Amino acid sequence: MGETQEAAASYSHCSLWKKVLTCTLCPLLTLPLIYILLYSPPSFISYTNLLATFQAHGTSTPPPVQPPQVWVQCDYGDGKWVWDASVAGPRYDSEKCEMKSTEKCVVNGKPDNGYLHWRWQPAGCNLSALDPAEFLRALRGKHLAFVGDSTARNQAEALVCFLSTVSRPETAHRYEERLGRKFWRWVFAAPHNVNISTYWSPFLVRAEGKSEDYGMTQDTVFLDALTEPWTADVDGMDIMVISAGHWFPHPAVYYDDGVIAGVFSRPDVNETDIGGGYVGVYRKVMRRTLGFINAKSSGGDKLVVVATIAPSHFDPRYAWNHRDACSRPKPFEEGEAEVASTEAELRKVVVEEAAAAAAQGRRRGLLRFEVLDVTRLASMRPDGHPGAYIMKDAFAGRAVPETVMNDCLHWCAPGPVDSFNDILMQMVVGASG
Repeated sequence: MGETQEAAASYSHCSLWKKVLTCTLCPLLTLPLIYILLYSPPSFISYTNLLATFQAHGTSTPPPVQPPQVWVQCDYGDGKWVWDASVAGPRYDSEKCEMKSTEKCVVNGKPDNGYLHWRWQPAGCNLSALDPAEFLRALRGKHLAFVGDSTARNQAEALVCFLSTVSRPETAHRYEERLGRKFWRWVFAAPHNVNISTYWSPFLVRAEGKSEDYGMTQDTVFLDALTEPWTADVDGMDIMVISAGHWFPHPAVYYDDGVIAGVFSRPDVNETDIGGGYVGVYRKVMRRTLGFINAKSSGGDKLVVVATIAPSHFDPRYAWNHRDACSRPKPFEEGEAEVASTEAELRKVVVEEAAAAAAQGRRRGLLRFEVLDVTRLASMRPDGHPGAYIMKDAFAGRAVPETVMNDCLHWCAPGPVDSFNDILMQMVVGASG
């Protein structure tokens, strides 16, 4: 139940700040046009492929440049959820997969299964569902690593489960420590030769306290010490997905260069609050993380995908463990829900720091950075969490009691998390094309 406690702690802290901060609908910021043009692969045609096309036809003179809209990448973060009546059932059988049992909503008897039928429709293009066989072909011979908190693991396990429908992987190693599921690796054998790993690192930097022992109430975070083992393995990662953010609002003391740099939400410690609060800490950590990746990646084309935060849906009208804390059976409609201001700020950090890292990576010619922008699409899916259905046949047809263990943070698999991987596939195919 540790991660349910994590979700509860996240809700408790967020509730406090919602009383302090005004949660307004922040316009969703997009990457500057120059970033889209220079650092992102086009959705329709690639300039590299275009040059190859003329060279194949024996000409060295490029044809006229296409209109600007040809070069603009689709903004997958802007769109709406549409009902897809063609969906006959779950994409995969989670009961047969190695994933956190609390996320197996179908197996656990979640009754409102409409969450399986909604499809994300971007505003300016179409988003195809992930094709497991094609995804494995695109990854052939590569290592895909998910680094971050339990939302990174949630996405990784959903992906592996779907890929398992065409090729069953072996679990190469895992460490069942107090938190469980910290470092896993799945190996898809020949002809795929694909490794997919998860690396537990909720702050991306070294931390001691609650992130290692849920019985504690705060963390000590070392801002200048990135965590092992992901840092040791980074040069062997062909594709890296970074997903972190939910742990940063927790009470903490921060050290930088061996001295206390400040605190957050620690009135018991006689130290100054850190500048910029936890959002400022998140920016510093993200900048150092992406800078480290740029510095340590020694060769070959690599893709670094940085995910924006996927908001939880604890309903502030109820306690975290109330049966209706996240019991809504359908997505929010346009204008019905707002992205909280702090979550919009965390998203902004990812967009800006990924753009800066992309500029640096482009100069070195080794890395491509992308933003997996899931904040808006995830914010509209309160129906996609396990909620009270975190155990198999927990209620067996009985009424749900008023007080329950609730998970309104992680995502059902299958469920909305598969849309994260649909978008990821577009980036991976672009990188391998």
